[in-house]
Amino acid sequence: MLNLRGTSMSEIITSKDNKRIKNAASYLDGKGECFLVEGFHMVEMAIESGLALNIFTLKDYKSNVPTYIVNETILKKLTTTKNPEGIVALCKKPSKTNELGKKILYLDEVGDPGNVGTLLRTALAFGYYDVILGKGSCGVYTPKTLMASQGAIFKLNIKESKDLGINEINKLKDQGYYIIATDLKASVPPKEVDIKEKKFVLVMGNEARGVSRDIVDESDVRVRIEMSEIDSLNVGIAGGILMYLYQ
Repeated sequence: MLNLRGTSMSEIITSKDNKRIKNAASYLDGKGECFLVEGFHMVEMAIESGLALNIFTLKDYKSNVPTYIVNETILKKLTTTKNPEGIVALCKKPSKTNELGKKILYLDEVGDPGNVGTLLRTALAFGYYDVILGKGSCGVYTPKTLMASQGAIFKLNIKESKDLGINEINKLKDQGYYIIATDLKASVPPKEVDIKEKKFVLVMGNEARGVSRDIVDESDVRVRIEMSEIDSLNVGIAGGILMYLYQ
C-alpha cells in the first residue's frame, strides 16, 4: 500500500485521476486492507480511533491527519450516498484480538447490510464488544453496513469468520460458552433464561430461514420473543430486544 501519511496538510487535488484519489476509490467496496467512511460523525470516530489515514473534504478541515481539499466530482467518486456531507476518510482496518469477553454476538448468515450495521450499532450500545460474523454474512466494510453501524466498527472486536457456523459454535462451546439461539419454534421466553455467572453467545439468524438447524440443535437454549398479530420480527429489531434483555 502507498505510504499515505507522508504528505503535506490541506493539499488541493483537482483531478479525479490523481493517484491518491484512485488509490482511495479502490477501497470503496470495503475489500482489501483499507476502507472508506463518509460524513463528519464517521470521520471523527475514525480519527479518534487512530485509523484514519487520509481525509478528503470540500472545505478545509482541521485535524492531525493528512487532508486534501477536493471538488464535488472527486468527492462523488469516493462516496455512495446521494447527498454526501462533503467529507470522506480513508481508513486502515482495525486489528483484532482473539481474547473474547463474557458475551458474544454471533450472526449466522445475516445477509442484509442494513441489518448487520444495525446489529453492530446495537451491540456497542449494550456492551457486546465481541461480534462474530459467520460465513455467508454481509461484509463489515461495505458502504451500507458502515453507514448503518454509525461508527460502531471502530469500537468493536469484529471477526469475519470463514469457517462453517456449526464449527465456530462448537469451538465456543468448547471454551465454556453457553449458546443461546433464536428459534421461532422455541417455547422458552427470553426472560426465563438465566445468564447470571455465565459467559454466553447470542446467535441471530438469516433473514429468511433464521438460525441454521445444526446450530439450533447444538444450542444450550432456544428462545422466541413473545409477540402477537405477527409471527416474526426483523433480525435487527429482534437482536436489539435480546441484547437489551441479556446485558
